[in-house]
Amino acid sequence: MAEIIINNKPYSFSEGESILDVANRNGIKIPTLCYLKDITPTGACRLCLVEVDGADRLQAACVTYAMDGMKIDTENERVWANRKQMLDFILIKHPLDCPVCDKAGECELQNTAYEFGMMDEIVTSDKPKDPVVKWNKIVYNQNLCVLCEKCIKSCHEMTGCSALKMEDRGFFNHVTPAKGDTLKCDFCGTCIDRCPVGALLDAQFHHSARVWDLENVVTSSVFSPCGEQVEYGMKDGQIMRATAVGSGQISSSDRFAYKYLDSESRALHPAINGKDTNWDEATALLKGKIAGLKGSEVALIASASLTNEAYAAYKKLMTSIGSSNYTCETDLYYGDFYAKYAEKFGTMENIGTLDDVADSDMVFVIGADFRRECVGVKHKVMSAVIKNGALLYTAGTRKYEYETFVAKSFMAEYGDFAGALEEMKQDASAPKPSSNKNVIEVENDPNRYIPAHLAKAKKVSVIIGNEYMLSGTPAEAVLAFCDFIGQEKLKSVIVLNDQVNHMGAIVAGFMGGYSAKQLESDLNAGKIKLLISAGFNGVKSCPHAKNLEAAFSKAGTFVAVDLFKDGSAKNAHVLLGVKDSLETVGTFTTLDGRLVPVNRVVMAKGTQKTHVQTAAYLGEIIGSEVCACAYDTFKCEVAPIFGAQDMDMGEVDGHIAKVKTNKWEKTAYTYAKPSQKECIMPINPRYHTNIMTAKSYVPATGEHREYHFPVVVEKVTSAECADIAKGVVCVTKEF
Repeated sequence: MAEIIINNKPYSFSEGESILDVANRNGIKIPTLCYLKDITPTGACRLCLVEVDGADRLQAACVTYAMDGMKIDTENERVWANRKQMLDFILIKHPLDCPVCDKAGECELQNTAYEFGMMDEIVTSDKPKDPVVKWNKIVYNQNLCVLCEKCIKSCHEMTGCSALKMEDRGFFNHVTPAKGDTLKCDFCGTCIDRCPVGALLDAQFHHSARVWDLENVVTSSVFSPCGEQVEYGMKDGQIMRATAVGSGQISSSDRFAYKYLDSESRALHPAINGKDTNWDEATALLKGKIAGLKGSEVALIASASLTNEAYAAYKKLMTSIGSSNYTCETDLYYGDFYAKYAEKFGTMENIGTLDDVADSDMVFVIGADFRRECVGVKHKVMSAVIKNGALLYTAGTRKYEYETFVAKSFMAEYGDFAGALEEMKQDASAPKPSSNKNVIEVENDPNRYIPAHLAKAKKVSVIIGNEYMLSGTPAEAVLAFCDFIGQEKLKSVIVLNDQVNHMGAIVAGFMGGYSAKQLESDLNAGKIKLLISAGFNGVKSCPHAKNLEAAFSKAGTFVAVDLFKDGSAKNAHVLLGVKDSLETVGTFTTLDGRLVPVNRVVMAKGTQKTHVQTAAYLGEIIGSEVCACAYDTFKCEVAPIFGAQDMDMGEVDGHIAKVKTNKWEKTAYTYAKPSQKECIMPINPRYHTNIMTAKSYVPATGEHREYHFPVVVEKVTSAECADIAKGVVCVTKEF
């Protein structure tokens, strides 16, 4: 086995590893400022200089690759003297204004200078005094920038946005938006988390608190189904900021959209016919309304953002009264697609994992705009492309911001995704021109074309998004495309959903039985005497949701268990204010089937109950026993589903996954070109996925700064934008 010698001790290494990689793996400390294991190294800061035997000059450990027999010294006097000179050089430009910098207390440069014993500036100089600029939600202080390029590289290689670039040279070198004078990116804040100094900061948090005054609480994302871990910085019971944990990544919603908790329309107490009341009065009314009801006369529809324990509690409530009339919002929008999916795979769960996506050598993205519906999956796709050399192919109603990484994109004109998939199957390099000397021959790379590359591929992923499922294209088209790839090669099929725990609803059995269509029919027929809406708020611009919510008024008694007074809850006979996931404990199921923890971040400000407690409360009124404790509900109802009967909820750490079994039935499908008619494509507003994110926007006033993003209504056609497929009109959803 190949070895290198570091400080007189041998260490094995793998081909392609740098000296720094080997050192880090073996606990050998080498200082860095520009290095990130998730991106290609730049060698910009030169703090990782080491002495390599036989080399005249010191070498940067992050960009010097290990070779068999190489001898390295990381600790001698020459090495430390040169590293200190590099640090002096960085501090020539960097102002020593730590007392007023937001990054003080968690600044890598500050910590490194302290480790080197540099308490004073060695080389005095005039510091830059450029204006601090605000790029929408990100503040850039050019004066503090150390030109490490972490922000540029992480934005390009980890997020696929490529929203930043370096401009000018020498002393005037600085970071700037790649296009225009401000950022128009995902605003995931990966650049903020990766910045080693205070050059890039969260505009909502900027100069609002000192980091050492924050109490940090980690929980799973309440917006993303990918299970990202978010660290909330708390002060005096208020959320001050949100950051990613470790080397993780989060979305703009995770980082900026926590103000929905303080919305003026929060339901802090029960209400009867729109007027606030207390739990005793609500109980008295409900007892009179629902006494003696049959199980078949009770129905429930749940949001796809409840915890697993909430689904279990509501299911226990319904089954204990003899009702199977429960469904969820995922069925409302995607029920028909999932029914066909289950016929093929024998399950509604996703095939494979997000790690399988990152490890793929070929990825197909079918009708998924990651920027608007699941940015966490895009991060895995970028990992596949950048780290694994995967070829990425897209079929969509438009070209996406990561087009530069796409081997080839196929436009679904008039929303005809089936046609785009047929083009993929037949994709081939253009025939070479004749030997005519007047024709300039263009070299075709056959390996970039789908059939040729697919023949060599070993691990393929298919990602199916919102655009496909709402386009009217038959589900069979993409399922037959899976057959085209082949069962042996296709390792993951990921159906996206922008709601955080839609997979928890599927696993809990809220899909595939009683449907949202049946609920609407039963309501209109007067069969439902008690309707319980557990957090459900339909998309206003969706006809199916509008029709269902209109039918709510036909229920004998309509009980809304909701965060907000408006939305679908405004017409409820009884509104039961409920705690949010940031105000309680529980678990979510990620879209690839992993259990992740939900930890309480803040205390609720009213008399709300949790969903689990509310299910127990309703059960007591109806005469059924439902456990009111989330910990016990997890132990008895949730953990067994994941084969973790002996696990306590406090032990959930994101590593336990449900054992998934699936079959593979061949899908019969023959493509017939549909008539060309305009396709109205509902899309999420930028940075918004549901009513919670919409409630998070708080405009700036004299008393406070702006929070999150306003909901911008868009209607864009192919005539107005060259990146949109012919015959497609993109219209933002209304929450």
